[in-house]
Amino acid sequence: MIEQLHFLRPLWLLALPAVIGLWWLLRTQRSPENTLGNLVAPHLRRALTIQHDTRAGFSALDSFTIALLALTLAAAGPAWRQQVAPWFEETAPLVIAMEVTDSMRSNDLAPTRLDRARFKALDLVAARTGARTALIAYAGSAHIVVPPTTDSAVLAGFLESLDPAIMPRGGNNSAAALPLALDLLGESASIGTLLFITDGFDSADIPALAAFSADTSAPAVTALVVGTEAGGVALLPDGKPVVGPGGGPLQTAIDTDLLRRVASETDVTLIRSETGDADIRKLLRLIESNLLQADDPDAEWHDEGWLLLWPALLLVLYGFRRGWVLR
Repeated sequence: MIEQLHFLRPLWLLALPAVIGLWWLLRTQRSPENTLGNLVAPHLRRALTIQHDTRAGFSALDSFTIALLALTLAAAGPAWRQQVAPWFEETAPLVIAMEVTDSMRSNDLAPTRLDRARFKALDLVAARTGARTALIAYAGSAHIVVPPTTDSAVLAGFLESLDPAIMPRGGNNSAAALPLALDLLGESASIGTLLFITDGFDSADIPALAAFSADTSAPAVTALVVGTEAGGVALLPDGKPVVGPGGGPLQTAIDTDLLRRVASETDVTLIRSETGDADIRKLLRLIESNLLQADDPDAEWHDEGWLLLWPALLLVLYGFRRGWVLR
């Protein structure tokens, strides 16, 4: 917000020094010393002056001055966010790359991480009514499940069918989804978003993710991380635990150190899955932000000056306290 802050009518800022100068002039002239000058002896002036420490307190003049400064800033039109044109927002494509591995069978998020990932994907698609969404499933390899579509029912059906047992190769090769996402987005890649719904990344994929996310012609990359640091038990459909490489139960704890590496070494935005819809709202804001970065020629800046009208009104009302104007 700070980086995008600017003023739609910056010439109004020239009035700020004038307001401050006028306040200083009136503040100085209203002091008893300047009013009476040398007409009254100092000891009599101090005795006859009511509240001769007025300059040290907060007066009605100060209240009105701050209100006028706020109104001047409001007139300058502060702005830090854009309104995307409706037609432009509808063309914003999204590619969801869903991790379908044995670790996604973990039950630390009820009923399983994969089920929770399905729910989050469906909530996101429902919130993007009319927008195109594609689906990729990946494990050791990546595969296109649904090309870009606006039909949420089609996506829901294929999401329900995803299971680690149907993946031809084991592993967690998120980099394999990158070229598929580019092919699906085509010419609209720069305004699109690639969303990984995963419980983590492989360290070997970090260089590929860094190069892809730094490419301005590629889609923005975001990851919704499902799972907990404590992990859970990954169970097969028959109820038996998934066996890990060492012969024991598969370790499903989230590797937070690796996530920090991804966040620091790439431009991938990481969002942790939450029980409510706060994570979905964050994803929607990121998708909108990716649109704004594509320099939509029809996007208009929001004039946020109205936010300053409320404190200015309160300060003006505060200035009408009993006795202030008289003094």
